[in-house]
Amino acid sequence: MLNMAVVIGNLAKPVEVRNLASGVSIANFDLVVPQIDGTPDTVPVALFEPPDETSQWPAGEVLVVVGRVRRRFFRAGPSTQSRTEVVAENVVPISQYEGARLALAGVGPVIGGALEELQPPGP
Repeated sequence: MLNMAVVIGNLAKPVEVRNLASGVSIANFDLVVPQIDGTPDTVPVALFEPPDETSQWPAGEVLVVVGRVRRRFFRAGPSTQSRTEVVAENVVPISQYEGARLALAGVGPVIGGALEELQPPGP
């Protein structure tokens, strides 16, 4: 089984970095990804323990994100709400070409391994 997401898009607004009560820091941001018909999709991303330069990325920066999709539930006042987001394992600005290339190159073997698991057993 495989839960993997690859998103390449423009940073919608500057990244918000917060420190949780547990001491873990998290960066939250949205990527805008234009679709074939021209309408944009907005993809929320969470990056745990972000590097310092994360807060310096300007709106409009093109980012490569490799991670997994999750749906989390939380309390907001008296009700329970949910949010679906990409939990990033690797985020690289496209301007850092080599790092972006390596992030994308790492996706192939993971997908290949998942495909091998789907193969029917041999004779």
